[in-house]
Amino acid sequence: MVTEQSTIYSTIPMQIFMINSIKKPIIDAVETLSSSDASKIDKVKAARKLWKAVHLISKMPEPTLESTWHPNSHNLIRLRDWLFERCFLGQKRMGLIRRLMNFVIILYDFDPPWRWVMDSLKDKAFEMEWKPKGYEDIRVYEWWKE
Repeated sequence: MVTEQSTIYSTIPMQIFMINSIKKPIIDAVETLSSSDASKIDKVKAARKLWKAVHLISKMPEPTLESTWHPNSHNLIRLRDWLFERCFLGQKRMGLIRRLMNFVIILYDFDPPWRWVMDSLKDKAFEMEWKPKGYEDIRVYEWWKE
């Protein structure tokens, strides 16, 4: 069994890569893109920086049950795999969604503050009343397989 200290995501090289190449650029880019004071040129540069960071997520090893340690990370991996067995939105969209889901799984697995944020959101979501899938949808979705 993999322990928290022995995952690939908690190694120093992976941490440096994730912080400098992915997390910091994403945070900086989102801050610039959401700023009303940023120029259009700065926003274009920020969008490029954001896309590059999102692309770099695919350079990280994909999280698997064997490469992660937290039981909830394993649940997220099972959910990711379940989703990709059923959803057919097209290769480009699904590639982006998979990258983002993998990043969330990696963050959850090795980064306690982010894990606490995600767990808090999950706990709050379970307190809410949710409508069933397809609630008042008028379109038929051919990209989803039950």
